Order: sequence, then structure tokens, then C-alpha cells
Amino acid sequence: MAVKGLSRIAARRGAFVAVLALLPGLPGCYIDLDGLTGGAEDDPGPGPDTPAPGEPEGCAPGDCRQCVVAGPEAAGAPAAIASAGQYVVWTSRGGDRVRRLDPATGAVDDLVSFTPAPGLLAAAEGLVVWVAGDGLWWCPADGCAAGATSLLALGPGEAEAVRGLATDGRHVYWTRDEPSGTAGELLRCPVAEGCGAAPELLAPAQSHPRGVAVAPGDAGDVVWVLRGVGAGHGQLHRLAKGATSATSATQVAALLDFPDRVALGAGELLWTWADPGGAAGGVSRCDLTASCAPEPLAPQAEPSRPLSEPAALTIDGADAYWVNRGGGTVMRCPTAGCPGYPAVLADGLTRPSALAVHGACVYAVDEADGGRVVRAPR
Repeated sequence: MAVKGLSRIAARRGAFVAVLALLPGLPGCYIDLDGLTGGAEDDPGPGPDTPAPGEPEGCAPGDCRQCVVAGPEAAGAPAAIASAGQYVVWTSRGGDRVRRLDPATGAVDDLVSFTPAPGLLAAAEGLVVWVAGDGLWWCPADGCAAGATSLLALGPGEAEAVRGLATDGRHVYWTRDEPSGTAGELLRCPVAEGCGAAPELLAPAQSHPRGVAVAPGDAGDVVWVLRGVGAGHGQLHRLAKGATSATSATQVAALLDFPDRVALGAGELLWTWADPGGAAGGVSRCDLTASCAPEPLAPQAEPSRPLSEPAALTIDGADAYWVNRGGGTVMRCPTAGCPGYPAVLADGLTRPSALAVHGACVYAVDEADGGRVVRAPR
């Protein structure tokens, strides 16, 4: 596939879409979907003097020009990513550490210099929590010179059973799966006190639980996904944050096909779903102020760039963001639903797997070249 240079982009600006593909040799992407989606019509897009994302000046600190902010060496095989205080943080499987980027300076350093086999990560109120091979840990995003704090010790193989992780800065919530599909769990642990040897079991007997999300602050709900044992067996559940293990969860939606990640907005619930065979996938929503009637968040309106294997869903303000692993894109759509095809923020990625919204930018984990962190305007 040939690299598309700036001269070619200029030649195509009279058409509906202009793309600078994000390739392993030329990281970054420019997308101009104005006229197709009714998107940022006041944004003139990259002009003839705009540097290519692969050039050094194309990744200046403090702006959101599309580029690679952490290449394979700096990123260290990133797994999960989140916005935490002034930083963007991610778990680094290649380096067994937690790394952070200061977008204001472009500097990348270690938040935690060693944590074995880190995976899932979540952040809220300047606090970072993650799953490692030996347990659940937390650390303030601005530094933990004395070392990370243990929430819960995990034995061999137990970390792999954790399928969803969320925090509101006060408690940590996670889902634990198991092979039979009848004994999964939703668990909770207070950050300040830790779990000791016994985290609080909020929901037992869950069928292949996956993503979990929690409202910020002291009040609100925690919501999670049950993938179930096949098509039409998926469910969404919710529980008030003040509930105890004696409180039964409320089933929000049922008869769903392969739900996976979930995000909780001010009055809506969003989730991704994807057929394991790759035949179909999408992002759905329902309004929590009334009955939860599932409906598509975004239409499958552009066959050349389908919503293929959507993942890593997050809500920021009135917009939802996610990556399409099979389509190599980062997308945005209002939480109320897209009037047309979702805005494509980044294109040409190699199986993106995670994202975080920070300031005016969106940051995504891309599997190209062994793993890197890329940036695009939101």
C-alpha cells in the first residue's frame, strides 16, 4: 500500500474525504469528513503548510496534530490507557511497568518502574488503578515515589480472569469470569482501606461478565456487561453505588448479542458488541431515564469503513469515543446517536485496542510495530 503524501491529499481535497493513512512507516492520520457527516464544517482541515504527522514538527507538545506520541520503545507494548490528572497513563506489557505522558511537554516516563504483567487500567480523580500478574494496585498519577499500593493480592492465573475494571477514585470495581459461565462475579474494594483478603462480592453467579463502568462522585450507579453463552444471551445490569452484597442488581437489558465494553453517561448507557466470527458488530445505546430500549448508536452507513470489532468505549461530555479493531479507526458520535456516519478521528491504524480522551485530544493504543500510542484531535 503506497504512502499518501501531502501533495496527494491536496489533490483530493476537492472530493468528500481526504486521508493521510497512518502506516507503520508514516504514523499519523488526517481525516476530513465534512460534507459526509455534517461534522466540523468550520474546520478547514490541514492546509498545504501542515507538516506530515511523521515529521518531528508534526508532534509538537501542547497541540493535537495527528502523530505517534510514544513509539514502540517508549510505549513498551501498551495494553490499556487512561486520562489521569495532567497525564495520559498506560500499562506497558513489554517493560512490566506503568508509563505516563505529559501532553504539555511530550515527555514520557515511568509512573511505576516495575509491576509484573500489567493489563487492565482505570483512572479517576487523579488516581490510577491497574491489574498486574500479582494483584490489583493503585498510585496517584502525579507520582508514587514510595511505590504503588496493593489493593488485593492475586494468585497465579487469577489476573487473567479479570475482564473489566473501573474506579470512581473511592472504590475499585472489577468483573471476574470463569469457564463454566455460571459463577462469574462483580467485586468491589475501597481504595483507602484496600481489600485485605476479602473483596466485597456485589453480584455472584454472573454469566461471563465483561466491561464495567461507574458514575463519578459519591452517588450514581455501577453498570456491567454479561456476555452470556452465545448470541441473544447477553445482558446489562446496574446497581446503586451505595448497595451492598445483599442488594439484588437490576437487569437493564437482555437478549443482547455478544456485548463487551460499556460506558455510563449522564442519562444513557452505551455498549459495544461484536460477533466472535467477525460477521457483525456495533455500538448500541439506551436511555436510562425511561425504559432501556436498545437502539444503534451509529448506523452502518459506509461499507468501506464498517464498525468492525468496536472496542474501548468511553464517554466524555456529550460524545462517545471508541476504536474499531477490525477497521483501524477511532470514532466519535454524540451519546444521543449519530445523525449520519460517525466522525472518523483517526484512520489506517493497525488493530487499535484502547483509547483515552484528554483535553482536546484522543489517544489510542495501536498494535503497529509491536505497540505504540497515537494521538488525534477529538
